[in-house]
Amino acid sequence: MSQSQVPAPSAALTSFACPTCGAHATQHWFRTLLIRFGSESPTPSLWTVPQVEKLEAKASARREDDKERGGMLAVAAHFRRLLLGEPFIDKSGETAYNPNTLENVFISNCYTCGKPAIWLHDRLLYPPVMTGPSPNPDLSEDVQRDYEEARRILELSPRGAAALLRLAIEKICIELRAEGKDINQRIAFLVSKGLPVEVQQALDAVRVIGNEAVHPGQVDIRDDRETATKLFGLVNYIANDRITRPKQIAEVYGMIPEEKRKAIDDRNAKATNGTSSDLP
Repeated sequence: MSQSQVPAPSAALTSFACPTCGAHATQHWFRTLLIRFGSESPTPSLWTVPQVEKLEAKASARREDDKERGGMLAVAAHFRRLLLGEPFIDKSGETAYNPNTLENVFISNCYTCGKPAIWLHDRLLYPPVMTGPSPNPDLSEDVQRDYEEARRILELSPRGAAALLRLAIEKICIELRAEGKDINQRIAFLVSKGLPVEVQQALDAVRVIGNEAVHPGQVDIRDDRETATKLFGLVNYIANDRITRPKQIAEVYGMIPEEKRKAIDDRNAKATNGTSSDLP
């Protein structure tokens, strides 16, 4: 089955593309049960980092053969996982008798990665739905973080996604050592160094639309997901031309023996000086 044929996440299926890991995997479904907090602790216990660190330090101070030490470390590990703010399935074996059921809220659990997803009726609540194309893997981690954040908010805020992509291309220009006090001047610097017109237009399209998204202007993409989605493609086009292709060429060129590369450098130097090369 090709990637395009893999079923999207759906509450009507038991196998689909996991919204967390992306694998086409079996999904086990669960109901959610309600257990009311007691009067002594009527609200959720939200532990803090200092509290968990204090518990870990207390557990570590115990003797290695102390059974309580292992139990405390396990509790600390559980609370530290809670600090991530992400849902997970607790397999501690606790049993609830005659619990209430939280209707219309369901959990699907991926067989491949073991991560749960949360659904309200037939709508995926967690993890956030990622729309737009995946980022070029040759983008730096910093730029990819902005790109992925834009993907997460695209459905809710196209203009927010556009603004993040504008920030992403500004960082790309900086990583390309473009000089200037702002992104407009940095693009101009790259143009002066021979930037292809198609790449210049892609950069300026993302720059202008991203600016217009957060400042009053003539381009309003408040609800324009189609235009915002196209900007993702432009960012990947810029990355492919300025980062991926040079990287691929450099890798192959590096396979040429050193003496041959030196001869090529000599040829280029002669051509630059206006003399003919001795190479055939």
